[in-house]
This record gives sequence, C-alpha cells and structure tokens, in this order.
Amino acid sequence: MTFLNDLIASFRIFYSNFNAAYGRLINTVLLCLMLFVLAVVAVRTLRLNRRIRRTEVGLEMPQSPRQQAWCQALSQAIQIPTVTGDTAQMEALYQWLQTQFPTVFSSLETTRLPSGAVLLRWRGTATGGQKPVLLCAHMDVVPVEGQAWSADPFSGKIDEEFVHGRGALDCKNVLIGLLCAVEDLLQEGFQPSRDLYFAFGCDEETGGEQGAKAIAAELRRQGLAFEFILDEGSNITTEHLGNKNFPAALVGVAEKGAATYQLTVHTKGGHAAMPPAHTAVGILAEAVCRLEAAPMHKRLLPVMRQCLDFSAPALGLAGRICVANLPFTRPLLYHFTRHNDQLSSLLHTTLAVTQCSGAPTANVLPETAQATINARLLQGDSGQSVLEYIQALLADLPVTVEMVSCVEPSAITESMGPIYQTITSTVGEVFGRLPCIPTIMPAGTDTKHYGEFSSHIFRFLPFPCDPQTFSTIHGADERIRCQNFGAGVAFYEALMRKL
Repeated sequence: MTFLNDLIASFRIFYSNFNAAYGRLINTVLLCLMLFVLAVVAVRTLRLNRRIRRTEVGLEMPQSPRQQAWCQALSQAIQIPTVTGDTAQMEALYQWLQTQFPTVFSSLETTRLPSGAVLLRWRGTATGGQKPVLLCAHMDVVPVEGQAWSADPFSGKIDEEFVHGRGALDCKNVLIGLLCAVEDLLQEGFQPSRDLYFAFGCDEETGGEQGAKAIAAELRRQGLAFEFILDEGSNITTEHLGNKNFPAALVGVAEKGAATYQLTVHTKGGHAAMPPAHTAVGILAEAVCRLEAAPMHKRLLPVMRQCLDFSAPALGLAGRICVANLPFTRPLLYHFTRHNDQLSSLLHTTLAVTQCSGAPTANVLPETAQATINARLLQGDSGQSVLEYIQALLADLPVTVEMVSCVEPSAITESMGPIYQTITSTVGEVFGRLPCIPTIMPAGTDTKHYGEFSSHIFRFLPFPCDPQTFSTIHGADERIRCQNFGAGVAFYEALMRKL
C-alpha cells in the first residue's frame, strides 16, 4: 500500500509541475525520454522474439540394436558397489571391466596406478601433428546410507524403461558408455587418427586426491598436452529452465571452485539452568543468519551472458525483456532469477551452511559451537577473498573464521572456436536440432586436476534426462532411461569417429 501511495504522490507532483516555471518543458523532456527508453526496450525485445520464432528446436533420439547389451553392461557395473574408499570393490570392478571389454583391454595400453585409477591409451594412425584427446570418467560412487530407496540401490535392476541403481547417472553411465563405444569401434576395425586417452578416477566423490591426482602425475611424467579434455558435467535436459518445449544440451565450459570454512565460537560452559544472554550456539546462529541474509554480490560473466542469450526461448516475457536489454537490465535480471536456484547460483559465489554442532547433551551449555560453510566460488572470486568477506561480515561477533580447504575456480574454455564446434557438431549429428548452450558447472569434477594439460576442458553428459530424473543424482532411486543411455553411447561413438 505504501508503494501505491508513493506512486500516486509522484504522479501528482509530475502533473502539478506543468503549472511551474519551465515545468511544461521539463515534463515534456522527461516524457520524451521515457518514451524513447520504452521504444528501445520494445524494439530489442521484439528482435529477440523474432530470433526465437525462427529457432527450430527438437530432440531426436538415435536407436541402436546394441542398446540392450549396453544397458546390461551398465546394470552389471552398478551391481559392484564401488563406494569411495572400498578398495576391494574397486578391484572387483576392474577385474569385471577386463572381462566385459576384452577387446579394449587387449588392444589399448593400460596403466593401473597404485590408487586403483586407470589410464588407457588408444594409439592413433597419424604419426604426428595432432594433439591427443583425453576422455574422463570415475569409477566410485557416493554412499546410500540414510536414503529411502524403493529398491536395492545396487541391484542394477532393468525394467521397461530404466536402469536403476547408484551410479546410473553419476557416473558409471559415462564409464560404461565410453568403454562400450570403444569396444564396438574396435570390433568394427576402426582406429582414430590421433591418440585417445581415457582417465578413470577412483575417488572423484571425495576430491580425486588419490585417483585423478595420480593420473595427472602420470600425464605430467609423460609430458602430455591435449587438444581438449571431456569429462562428466552438465547434461542434455529435456526441459531447459522448466520449459518442456525447449530441450537443450548444456555444455560446461568451466566449473566453480569449492571452499570449506569453519565458524567457531568459544564461550564459558556450565549448566543449562543458568544460561547467559547468548550461548555459543546463539552467537553462532546470529552469524549464520547474517550469512544467509547477505549473499555475495552478483556478477554477469560473459559466458553467462552468452548462456542467457541462448536460453531466451525458455524464459518468460519478463526474462526475455531482461535478456534482450542487457547490460542495462542486470538489476532486474538478478531480481527475477533470485528464486531460480539453477540460474542464481551461476551469478555469484554461494555460501551454504551444511553442518552445525554444540553441546553433547541437552542440559549443558556448550563451550564450543561450530558451523561448516560450503562455498562454491564463481570465477573472479577466490578462497581468500571469500574468507575476508565472511570475516568482515562477522567482525563484531566473537566468531573465529577459518578456511579448511579450497579449490579455486577453473579457467573458462572458449565457447566459439573450432574445438567447441567439434562437441556441438557431434550433438547435432546425434540429437538433431538441439541448441548447445555454454554454461558454468556449479559442482566439481576430476578436471580440477587436469587444468595444466589443456586450455579446452568441457564438462558434458551426453545422456538426455528430464529434471526430475536428473535430480536423483546422489539421492534415492537414481536411474537412467535405457533409450537415453543408448543415445549417450551413440554420441561417444560419433565423437571418436570425428577425432
């Protein structure tokens, strides 16, 4: 109601200004300026809408007689519960892979690292001149404890539509998809012109310190550099930004960094029957509330400007007006996307309080209370700059802030060059008129350890998936549609033929 009253008062002042000296001239200039701005906004929005109407979008699904065999292989891999850290199960998976893909392991050079990670080399026919390519996956999966699965998470059950189980989407689909593609191509007699390397980590879910880091050391020892690197990442969504009429291939050209911070409050302990005005947990709660009430400043990176331009057909009218008139409408864009977690998280560094602890029993005043913050660092921020931001925000509270760990944001891969076109042209060849949209990965991958080996790193899952199914990653009832898994294998085969 206050806003409405202020608006009415503004109109009255504007109207009365016509009777003041030079008021008519000033009001006329203001009106013309407003009409000009509105005209520019309308023209730019109409131009965007015209481009959208001319955009033909469609998701075609390739069919293969090998799909059933591929899904059976994925099912059997899921049945080996390679939860990160279980070396016995990791060894069992490796032995099974050798049996399941005999042509791969007899034809490619295999390096098994002490950690259990695997590096394969497929020699190309060319004698020189072409850099090799590195294709990545990881063999470990996250635990299932505490999750309400409707069936055994390691059953690998196949029904009419889906392959079910932990790892179906993250990321045994990539591991088995790559090996199925290589096995089939080898049996056809195909050989790439350049060397292809395959890096399979064993502990990606806990940071890749034993797996990908060991592979990186081996690559460094061999003095290798790659034309490009492809790992798991953003996916082909059948409903981009919730729009069922706009499927899209989201190609990760960067990934946010990750840092962990610990907030600690020390106070005098004692009996809970005689509490002070603020306990350690109370002070900690104030600190947490401040962090959640003061999110970090939003920024529109060039790659996200490009992402929004390509995503415009999936947006509503307000979103299109904002995108069409950037950079002038950045504040409006930030406002309209504040409740869209998917987009909003890519416009700033996020801070999430994930763990909290206090006294061991209910009737004891805690001497120490702690909270853990998981930060995802947008390019341009660093672990140190975010630490300083948190410290400044909590400067007047008796809270100690410590940075426990940090992986800085990755470099951003060019999304307009010929190497990027290799990915997008393969998407078009396999999936038809599917828009390819560059984006930033909010989560991390093993590529954090491979940045020195290529300036072109892509994070992309070529498996079409609806948002509801994709949300089962790391959750209960993880699954992948059989047809979609087959389409991903077809993508890998088409990509390798291009290389």
